[in-house]
Amino acid sequence: MRKQKRNRLIWNAVKLSVSGAIFYYIFSRYIRYEDFIAAWRYVEPGMFIYLLFLSMVCRYLGAYQIHYYFKKVFNRSLGTHFVFKAQLITSFYGLVLPGDLAGGLITWYLISEKSGERAASASVIVFLRLLGIITLIAFTAIGLVFEEKLIDLNLRAHMIAMAILFLLMFVPFISSRAATAAKEITRSILRITPLATWRNALDRLNNKLWDAVITCTRIDRNVMLRTLALSVLYHLSLILFTYMLMIMVGISLPFQVSVWLLGAVNLVQMLPVSFAGLGVRDISIIYLLGKYYQVAPETSLILSTFFLAFSLLFTLMGGLVVLTDGTVRRLKLTGHPQTD
Repeated sequence: MRKQKRNRLIWNAVKLSVSGAIFYYIFSRYIRYEDFIAAWRYVEPGMFIYLLFLSMVCRYLGAYQIHYYFKKVFNRSLGTHFVFKAQLITSFYGLVLPGDLAGGLITWYLISEKSGERAASASVIVFLRLLGIITLIAFTAIGLVFEEKLIDLNLRAHMIAMAILFLLMFVPFISSRAATAAKEITRSILRITPLATWRNALDRLNNKLWDAVITCTRIDRNVMLRTLALSVLYHLSLILFTYMLMIMVGISLPFQVSVWLLGAVNLVQMLPVSFAGLGVRDISIIYLLGKYYQVAPETSLILSTFFLAFSLLFTLMGGLVVLTDGTVRRLKLTGHPQTD
C-alpha cells in the first residue's frame, strides 16, 4: 500500500512538472500579459449560466444512457440521479488517479454495488466508454470533412474516406457477429508485435475489451440503436457547448470548427501525461486555432481556461458529494481498510 501511494505521488509530481513546463513554454513563447488582460474584455459573462445549464444537460444525458442500458438489459433501475452522482465522484477521484480509465474504476465500484451485477457492470462501463470514444472520433472526422482549410488543401477526399472508415467502426458496436470478427482481426494484427511480453499483454487487453463489446451487443436491436442514439445526442450537446463557449470568449468561427476541435482536445486530454489536462489542452487549442484561424493565443488561452473552469466546477461538486456521503464510503473508494 505504501509503495502504491509513493508511486502515485511520484506520478502526480511528474504530471505537474509536465504541465508546469508546458505553461512556461506557452507564456514565454506565445502570451503577452497586456494582451491577455485586454482579451478578457471580450468575454460575455452573461452566457456563463446558459453554458452551465447546457453542461449539466450533457452530463445528465451521459448518466441517463447508463441508467437506460441497465434498466433495459439487466432490469436494474439505477436512477439517472444516482449515476450522475457516481460520475461526479469519479471526476473528483479522476483528478488524482493516473489516467482516464482509472477513474472508471470508481464508476464501476459504485454502479456494481448498486446493481449487484459486478461482472456486467464492468462490461457495460467498458462498452459505453469505447462507444463514446468511437463516437467522438467519428464526429471529429466528419467535422474535418467540412473544414474549409482542408478543402483548400485538396484533402477533402481523404477526410471523407476517413470519416466513412470511422463510421464503419460503429458496426461492431451494434452487431455481436461484427464484434467477434473485429476481435479476430485485431488479434491477427497484434500477433506481429515483436516482443512476446508486449504481444501477450496487448492480446489479453484486446480480448477483454472485445469480450465486453460482444457481451453488450447481444441484446435487443432497438435497445442497442437507442443506446447509440443517446451517445450521438450526448456528443452533439457537447459540440453545441463548445461552439457557445467559443462565442462567449469572442471567437467567431464556423460551427464545424467546434466539431473537430472538441474531438482533438479530448483525445489529447486522454493522454495521462499532465495533471487534469493542464498544459496539453492549452497548447493544443493555441496551436490549432492560431495556425489555421489566426486566433490570438491570449484568446485561445481564455477559451482553454473556461474549459478547465467548467471541468473543475463538476470536480468540486464531486468532492462535496464525497464529503457528505459518509466516511465509510470514502474509505471504501480510496481502498483503505475499514475500522468498523
